[in-house]
Amino acid sequence: MGALPIEEEPEPGGNVPSGVAPAGSDGGAPAKGASRDDALAGQPGEVVAAAGAAALEGAEGCGAERVTLAELHSGRVRDSVPVLVGPLVASSQKFLVSEAKSGSCLWGAFAADPVKTGAGSGVFLVSYGAPHAEGEACVAGSDGVPDDLKPGDSLEVEGRLDEYVPSTCGATAPALQLRIDAACPARRSAGGEPPDAALLDQALADRLAAGKDAELLRQWGGALVELDGGAALQDTDDGDAVFPFGVIRLEQTALEVHSRLYYFDLSEGGPRDSRKAPHYGFPTAFQRLTGIVFLDYCSWVLAPRDRCADLAPASDGCANQAARP
Repeated sequence: MGALPIEEEPEPGGNVPSGVAPAGSDGGAPAKGASRDDALAGQPGEVVAAAGAAALEGAEGCGAERVTLAELHSGRVRDSVPVLVGPLVASSQKFLVSEAKSGSCLWGAFAADPVKTGAGSGVFLVSYGAPHAEGEACVAGSDGVPDDLKPGDSLEVEGRLDEYVPSTCGATAPALQLRIDAACPARRSAGGEPPDAALLDQALADRLAAGKDAELLRQWGGALVELDGGAALQDTDDGDAVFPFGVIRLEQTALEVHSRLYYFDLSEGGPRDSRKAPHYGFPTAFQRLTGIVFLDYCSWVLAPRDRCADLAPASDGCANQAARP
């Protein structure tokens, strides 16, 4: 029998169950839409490459023990022990999380509790796909996340819980993620209602942006949230409101708004299609900014899922796309 997925506290005077530990024990400027991976070639991707190979080699198929989303966020679920979580509802589309020069391709999406919002409501799902040849792009379809996943789809997922932060990020708190093996892909039913976003106040947004409070970020990482407006700062290099790497900075909070999720999704021409880069002139006053609390390389940020529907006003180039009411 394998290790139990939940770390249980021993009853008074009793012994710790076998296999579990007591809870609490020991060339040129980058493009506006470019990602940090583009500029820091291979750095985050190389870190995850070895883990990806190990995950593919250790595929065991389906048959994990069921746990709740609350238990995932409690810190009591054992790392790398297969667990089954659901029902969940997709809170984002699929996107390319990381790729390495060595060929590793990591895909991901976010899912949420069907009812709960805010702290403890979200989870980051990741899955390694087929490696890419040198000089070629990652190709979706061989990992455990559906290519056509949409917010609102019902999900049941099996995977292994772990945490990730690039080794170069110092004291930055890690991101919690559930690693799905391609041998046991996410089970999806399409066509449900997307989850609601939790309203994020400025004080909490600043604490998340600081990226140091591991427990706070364990609870809020992966959550769908909304900022109730903000004024964009100006990129003084070219005078608009979008900084390199598709970053929008706001006067009211240190929490940056990054294009990582929608710029690397499978829509339009796929990951890195320049048509998906955000375009905002200065000044721009946002009435609403919706997205996922996400670790983008070394920065905890707000990651909108769509430059048209999740931002009000929508980015330039969205005139022919339906905006979210």
